[in-house]
Amino acid sequence: MSQLAARLSAEVRPRGVRPGLVYFFGALGAVIWGYDNGVIAGALLYITKEFHLTPAAQGLVSSSLSVGSAVGAIVSGVLANPLGRKRLIFLAGLVFGVGIAVCSLAVSVPMLMAGRAVIGVGIGIVAVSVPIYLAEISPARIRGRVGALTQLMIACGILLAYLVNYALSSTHAWRWMIAVALVPALVLVVGIWVLPESPRWLLTRGRVDEAREGLARQVDEHEVERALTEMRESLARTKPSWRAALKPGFRRVVLVAVGVSILTQLLGINTVVYYAPTILKKIGFSDEASLLNTIGFGIVSIIFTVIATRVIDRWGRRPLLITGGLVMGASMAAMAVLSWTTGLTVGVSGFLAIACLTVFKATYSLSWGTATRIVASEILPLSVRGSALGFAEIFNFASVFTLSLVFPILLAAGSGTAFAVFAVMGVVSCLFVLAWVPETKGRTLEEIEAGVRSGQQAAR
Repeated sequence: MSQLAARLSAEVRPRGVRPGLVYFFGALGAVIWGYDNGVIAGALLYITKEFHLTPAAQGLVSSSLSVGSAVGAIVSGVLANPLGRKRLIFLAGLVFGVGIAVCSLAVSVPMLMAGRAVIGVGIGIVAVSVPIYLAEISPARIRGRVGALTQLMIACGILLAYLVNYALSSTHAWRWMIAVALVPALVLVVGIWVLPESPRWLLTRGRVDEAREGLARQVDEHEVERALTEMRESLARTKPSWRAALKPGFRRVVLVAVGVSILTQLLGINTVVYYAPTILKKIGFSDEASLLNTIGFGIVSIIFTVIATRVIDRWGRRPLLITGGLVMGASMAAMAVLSWTTGLTVGVSGFLAIACLTVFKATYSLSWGTATRIVASEILPLSVRGSALGFAEIFNFASVFTLSLVFPILLAAGSGTAFAVFAVMGVVSCLFVLAWVPETKGRTLEEIEAGVRSGQQAAR
């Protein structure tokens, strides 16, 4: 496959491709990621009825995606340097197609779980390759905005899933809900070949002229040679390898990447994405009303992700993360109080719960959902960027697996405790950012790496 990809890459020259189109196709894999995350929220209502799933079985069906995602993150971390960013995204598109087909044709719960796991492998590959690719092909002044496309595409994918779920809810056609994702998967597999490869990766392979051509799209003409020299010096210090990530100078930033990946999930976002209709149905809404409400969540998520793309390069990463953690924690604390007092029922408490979930989704999209992968891809040095981000994503998906497996059981027993835990994690996330996460806005990746090597943190 790598030889075929190499030939295609050589034959399809991406000269003259508009930057906006490059960024769009570079982040397109995240649409499928978001769709496959969101579609299970509606499909699970009907899968549960067809296969008579218990709460524990619901958790297994949902969490099987995360098992595959962890494997995909490992695969991506291993292949990011030898295979390249573009070919990895192409590989993810092929894997998505296989997994979606298996899920759509599933005749048993094990087959459904296997298909979800294969889709998860694609998500794991995308979770590593897309943020790295976007970070490495975008100019420093707009790198946050371009990097935020990952979350925007995820949000668009989730909203698309919610719309499809609602459109097909009257027929209970959960197989078609899942199968729709084959369309963006096909577009990704074909469209990825119009894109340029990362100039930083090209330099690691000794393809200097191609790297210079790619840099010319990012920086002013008189700065190309300087940028190329900085990259060469960076690579000369440490050759790309897994072991390099364990060196003393790099351990701190690797731990930061792991920490923000874990905290992003422990704040509770995927329980809302996966189980929003289930939560709303527990409150007392019908299947259709629950799915309609989730469409509102999806629209809110897109609106606030767009806002994030406009402000992240002005406000910086740290202020968004700190404020976001506090607001999300407060939203989950309110959900816990409602669960313990009036209960989550149709009426005032039910609408207050919807308000809390809306605030949570909006804030997540504005802050942690957008900023964390940008930060992780920025602070990791070039020589370990692929392997270390893959390592961080393993912890990310392990957290998703644990939460998606346990949450339906907690929800069936009474959701107050789960929401209280998420509230505490909001406070913990703020403390972590204050103590560990540097500010990276407006600095080139080489400037950030120089600070890491010297043991200095960015200005806070």
